Amino acid sequence: MTVETRAAATRLSQLDLAVLESVAYSDVFDFPVTAAEIHRSLAVETSQAAVEAILELNSPLAEHVTFKAPYYVLAGRDALIATRERRGRASKRLMRRAGFYGRLIGNLPFVRMVAVTGSLAVDNADDGDDIDYLIVTSPGRVWLARALTMTVVRLATLRGLTLCPNYLLAESALSLPERDAYTARELLQMRPVHGREVHARMLRANTWGRDLMPNWQVELAGEGRTGSLLGRIGERALGGRLGDAIERWLLRRKGRELNSRAGENGEAVFNETVCKGHFDAHKARLQDELRRRLQRLGVQA
Repeated sequence: MTVETRAAATRLSQLDLAVLESVAYSDVFDFPVTAAEIHRSLAVETSQAAVEAILELNSPLAEHVTFKAPYYVLAGRDALIATRERRGRASKRLMRRAGFYGRLIGNLPFVRMVAVTGSLAVDNADDGDDIDYLIVTSPGRVWLARALTMTVVRLATLRGLTLCPNYLLAESALSLPERDAYTARELLQMRPVHGREVHARMLRANTWGRDLMPNWQVELAGEGRTGSLLGRIGERALGGRLGDAIERWLLRRKGRELNSRAGENGEAVFNETVCKGHFDAHKARLQDELRRRLQRLGVQA
């Protein structure tokens, strides 16, 4: 850290640092943010008006953050505003398809909730990007629900769309063991397309997320249509010993294969209640990128 950047860092208050970290976090995703988006992601409880006051041109943050209405972006990264606007348009198109296929998955046996996650959940996806889903299943049917979900994945592939149902968990495992800012963001920003009552229960099971981001308000939509005739028939057929046997076989066969593929990557988890295929260690890479940005800004992460 240079003398100049060290001096700049000492002028920043706790709220200044929290705002700067929020802008830098979004910069990792090439994503300029609005004052409202900064406010909701802060680890410090405050008002949006206080955030906007900190971001005024004469504040200590002015040398680090550029404002081009309605977006804030790290200094020198103004070109990302056009990127965000392009991705916003693409995301609207992609979200319509994500909702369609998410509802198809929701009609499958043993599926209790389907939510869009990742970049699309915050309208930061490009045309052709994968669609990430988090899926909640009935207890004891994570792997059977996953196998059934792959039929919808293959259907979407035939139509030029890549679905990634990369996180499945049982209703009995709604309380997440990872309790950090990255997981809190993923939890609070996910967009359910099926099973909104289960989504509400998941939020209640993880109130620590609001402890980490006290300004974030999640709007809970009405339940809408749940289940399907296909789902009910499938659950009657596979709800007993036959389904138990298939579940155990899939866990042994596919679970062993996926665990072998994951290696030492602790972000990928495969067991009776969770199938979490985060093979790219995304959280660790994100944390490293954020740390490097903050160090360049003269702030220790």
